[in-house]
Amino acid sequence: MNDNRTIIIDPLSVTSLFLEIVHNDQIIGSASGFVVEFNNNYYLVTNWHVVSGRNPATNQSLLQGGITPTHLYITHHSSVRLGTWIRRKENLLNEDGTPRWLEHQRGRNTDVILLPLQNIDNEIKIYPFDLNLAKTDMIPEPAMPVSIIGYPLGIATGGNFPIWKTGHIASDPDLNYNNLPVFLIDATTRGGMSGSPVVLRLSGGYRTRSGERILAGPTNTLFLGIYSGRIREFSEIGMVWRPVLIDEIAKNAGIV
Repeated sequence: MNDNRTIIIDPLSVTSLFLEIVHNDQIIGSASGFVVEFNNNYYLVTNWHVVSGRNPATNQSLLQGGITPTHLYITHHSSVRLGTWIRRKENLLNEDGTPRWLEHQRGRNTDVILLPLQNIDNEIKIYPFDLNLAKTDMIPEPAMPVSIIGYPLGIATGGNFPIWKTGHIASDPDLNYNNLPVFLIDATTRGGMSGSPVVLRLSGGYRTRSGERILAGPTNTLFLGIYSGRIREFSEIGMVWRPVLIDEIAKNAGIV
């Protein structure tokens, strides 16, 4: 910067990426995602409904005319310097029309996928999401604040950094919603946030697994899961899929 100010960027702000959903050459929507690393290979994490264009509960098309997404444009960080970006295409389908993405063994009933990234080179800087944040010694409880880090309505800041939308845990996190590995949050979310990482960040007022109550201390972050949308259009109640699903998909695909 010309005035020599230090610009501070949260480490998680560089992990969330803007996705454009494309049918052939037509952009038909947007979403969010983040990258994880397994055995030196990179995989995009987002929702099944984002890459399929279908409702995972009914398998009905979510897109006008029943069209199917063919690829994504992912806006990556450039390796030149932080604050510059490169837009790259990733095919969603193999040449025979089968999906390239990796699903959970329950298929579309788990609205989380891993997409192996093919279009990565030295011009791109990858900031993998640290899955160990799911093991932070914090016990999430109802009414605690959460952050959904993504791109509501495609909105970004500072070029293409994500928006941190705030909500609250709306159900006991260890209980399943609708017999799915999902808990609920109360948040004013918008289209484009599907696939966002959801985190709990606190410096006190939480319990640990040993039963301690931390009243004040260093700021800690717990990865809670992957946001996938609201349970009903006007409910403001959203679904978060648990982090363990990422590991289960990777193991089912034999990449770990």
